[in-house]
Amino acid sequence: MGPWNGTAKYDLTKVADACHQGDKDTLEMLLFTGDAENKFPGDINRHVKMNEKTVMTPLMIACQSGQIEAVELMIKAKADPHMKCRVPFGQESSEGETAKDIALKHGWDDIVEILDKALKDIKPAKYVRYGKENNARYEMMDSGETGSGKDPIEVLKALTKPKAPSINSMEVQDESTTIALMFPGQGSQYVKMLEGIQDNVKVKEMIATARSVLGYDILEVCLNGPESKLEDTSVCQPAMFLAGMAGLEKLKEDKPEAVEHPGAVAGLSLGEYTALCAAGVFTFEEGMELVKVRGAAMAEAATSRPQAMMSVAGLDQQTLEKICREQATDGEVCQIANVLFPKGFSCAGTEAAINKLKDAAEKAGALQAKMLKTSGGFHTDLMQPAQVKLEEALKRLMPNMKPPRCDIYMNVTGKKVKAGTPPAEFVPLLGKQLCSAVLWEPSVRLMIKDGLTEFYEVGPMKQLKAMMKRIDQSTWNNTFNVSV
Repeated sequence: MGPWNGTAKYDLTKVADACHQGDKDTLEMLLFTGDAENKFPGDINRHVKMNEKTVMTPLMIACQSGQIEAVELMIKAKADPHMKCRVPFGQESSEGETAKDIALKHGWDDIVEILDKALKDIKPAKYVRYGKENNARYEMMDSGETGSGKDPIEVLKALTKPKAPSINSMEVQDESTTIALMFPGQGSQYVKMLEGIQDNVKVKEMIATARSVLGYDILEVCLNGPESKLEDTSVCQPAMFLAGMAGLEKLKEDKPEAVEHPGAVAGLSLGEYTALCAAGVFTFEEGMELVKVRGAAMAEAATSRPQAMMSVAGLDQQTLEKICREQATDGEVCQIANVLFPKGFSCAGTEAAINKLKDAAEKAGALQAKMLKTSGGFHTDLMQPAQVKLEEALKRLMPNMKPPRCDIYMNVTGKKVKAGTPPAEFVPLLGKQLCSAVLWEPSVRLMIKDGLTEFYEVGPMKQLKAMMKRIDQSTWNNTFNVSV
């Protein structure tokens, strides 16, 4: 994650200054209680340059100043005690001091005691750089390594005035890729998925977490069905989220750079949650909690009145929109739900309207007008009750969310959310997605235009690759499947 460039009033230097001053109230606000404007949204383990020889994390600054309450708050916020100070050019990185070294040097025995416990309880971290040039950003990755001094950012402006500090990032070797990860949504599920990856250690952990969140064994449904149960929206969405994240573990074995340094991610409908999790916006457990709410809310909304979905191919979008409007009379609902590929769409709405749409589309020259196996009018106004419930869950989780470590292409807009963007700026799109068309084709075309050259469909089946063939033939040749 790069420097904080959002609308919040506070950046990392404010966190550092609060640590130096022992300003407990400000630090609590920045770390835990602040709203979208007043809470620090970035990485608390970055370094702040105090002078030409001293570049420390805020935790180290609190240790140097003997501010025990600030140390406790930073540890509570998961500051990494294993990290080391940056050292002057020419010195070995191993010479950098840890927070404990600094506390020992200044004789703060009570702080040393806190850090001893933290060193045991908190895993050390490794930072990986993503992005190019001025858009560089860093993500803290789980690692078994101790802090080595190779921390993410060398700042360029000294903190000469405690009340008005400033930092910037340095240029380092670019490790980004032009790889895009794509995640399928509901409809790609099949009985026996996850069979070949279920014994992977990380996947086992995910399955256990999913069982804890959902209250039932989702793996059992994935492996043995029945198909009718796996197709149930409230079950299918958590299952697809699990399958996509399991697919990442499979991809990591064969092409680790694709998972560790993706250029961008995108997901179709439910797959957007898998994409956000892959981008580090929320954890697997948090994502599972969200898709549990989403799936249950959408399933409930689908029972309010008879609803249906249909795939339509062979008509241009303007013509299809006109035909949909003609069916949406007398309180009926009929909308384009997914823009999938050139002249390829799915439409949704009330059952009566969709049945009439089939005949109207065929008369207008559609090559296909086929009813889909789903009970809900997804991505239409019929999902408004579900949107309300989902937005409540998103609001609760928002304080825990992090800026994405790579670019994300969003369903509702078909546009890019840049790495490092504050979650408050794009998470509301997840709620809107339930009642809006998924702009998949525009998203994919923009990814190609933006220079992404290698695409991986991560998850069950090969629907996204099949659509890629219709969107861009040359890119289809560089699109690969990671099936689970």
